[in-house]
Amino acid sequence: MTMKHSISLLLSLTILGFPQQILANTILAQDSQEEEQVQSSEQKTEQNTLFPILKEGKLGYIDTEGNIVIEPQFMFSLAARRFSQGVAAIAIDGKGGLIDRNGNIIIEPQFEHIGEFFAGLAQVIQGGKSGFINQEGEITIALQFEAVRDFSQGLAAVQIEGKWGFINSIGDIVIPAKFEDALDFNPQELAAVKLGKKWGLVNKMGEMIVAPSFDRVWLFQEGFAAIKIDEKWGFINEEGEIAIAPQFERVGNFSEGLAYISLRDQIGYINKSGEIIIEPQFEEGGDFSEGLATIELGGKWGFINGEGKIVISPKYDAAWDFSEGLACIKNGQNIGFINPKEELVILPQFQRASNFINGLAQVEINRKIGYIDKTGRFIWLPTN
Repeated sequence: MTMKHSISLLLSLTILGFPQQILANTILAQDSQEEEQVQSSEQKTEQNTLFPILKEGKLGYIDTEGNIVIEPQFMFSLAARRFSQGVAAIAIDGKGGLIDRNGNIIIEPQFEHIGEFFAGLAQVIQGGKSGFINQEGEITIALQFEAVRDFSQGLAAVQIEGKWGFINSIGDIVIPAKFEDALDFNPQELAAVKLGKKWGLVNKMGEMIVAPSFDRVWLFQEGFAAIKIDEKWGFINEEGEIAIAPQFERVGNFSEGLAYISLRDQIGYINKSGEIIIEPQFEEGGDFSEGLATIELGGKWGFINGEGKIVISPKYDAAWDFSEGLACIKNGQNIGFINPKEELVILPQFQRASNFINGLAQVEINRKIGYIDKTGRFIWLPTN
């Protein structure tokens, strides 16, 4: 989401060595200025989610009822996050490892960074070098690269001597490292790569399918990727064809079939045919989520529906996407929650708050972190 206000959901994926008070400053809803598109993976959730807590400076996990499932015992780290594919990163003595849902250490803490698992592999960093481990903790691809990206469509981008190429799941280099940058492969098995100062598209054989001609390329979302040519933004489809000609000052990703665009410093929305569905009229706008999108008008934030009708009047100092039927709003210094009927469900009282995920939202009061349910009842009282 490219807008003045963004959600920072739960614990950052950045690794170790930060003081405990940073927990309250990084994991919750907060304001940020974003002039360019930020590429990030969506927060992974799974059934029977466990939620990270901090108690007396130690990290543990609770269930959706607030019961402690894994006793607080681990060193705090910004690597701490929800479980993904049955494992979660923890830290002991400044090193990262993995635990299972019972709190058993399945990978001894030894790494400077552990990523999330994709296709059974997770990126790790040790001694400044990157490689991959499997869920048994075995190093399956040697730590030999300057940087790596996650696997997508069977390949992962890796950096060697300042250049990017691609490896397969057993670590063989299948596309030589010759690019200035490289993004993930899309479902059509094309990846954006930067050669010189321009971006193009290659297939999994490393053949250039679209010659480098773009100034910028984003990751694909809903079948389209934003591209920039001569200071104007448009979109390509998954075959690499220009589907919507570059003509906009800036754009967002497609979400629920619509993407925001800027013309003459006003925000509107287009469909996947490039037709303007909602005329540019707003100062800022966000992606659609659960049928609604945030918009700024007259310095205040509200929501529109897919037809461009204002359904929640702009009266908030900040607003974030709907998730599980509720959205964070901010008036003054405090954050609360509203429903799509504009009813204030949870009074503004928090300094920071996350979206609801699996029925709970993480909130901060006086630099302490707790969890609430959708009625505003504390499942876990704020602690630090």
